[in-house]
Amino acid sequence: LCATDNQRRIHANDRTFNSQFRYANNYIKTSKYTVLTFLPLNLFEQFQRLANFYFLCLLVLQLIPAISSLTPVTTALPLIGVLGLTAIKDAYDDFQRHMSDSQVNNRKSQAVRDGKLVQEKWSAVQVGDIIRMDNDQFVAADILLLTTSEPNGLCFIETAELDG
Repeated sequence: LCATDNQRRIHANDRTFNSQFRYANNYIKTSKYTVLTFLPLNLFEQFQRLANFYFLCLLVLQLIPAISSLTPVTTALPLIGVLGLTAIKDAYDDFQRHMSDSQVNNRKSQAVRDGKLVQEKWSAVQVGDIIRMDNDQFVAADILLLTTSEPNGLCFIETAELDG
């Protein structure tokens, strides 16, 4: 191949050569938050909703005694309740995403290392690695099929997880 700036080059099972191109790793992360970023990001996202922002502005105006006859509690309690319940739901959903990511990243694959098959986590598979796959095995990476044990070289792929 003629090497130009817009072409990708790899050497099969040569991690040293392939690492110089800084290809993306195979680690899957679908979660939105970490423990440190949950509260600020979640509140930011919730106040992007017009209704939540409206009630926040209303609450701020109710804190000024000269223009409001109502106590701020009448707006604060429902707003805090809605924000709290939504935050709990978002935290649960993100926890489920963390668990799913961990499950996929820790699935085992068989990679060729120094001419031998070794067990490796899917998250550790890199561009150019040669992996062995078994029938009905989950694939958590883009792969190039080199050969198959099926007659006539057939391979069947189920894309249900991609299709939704």
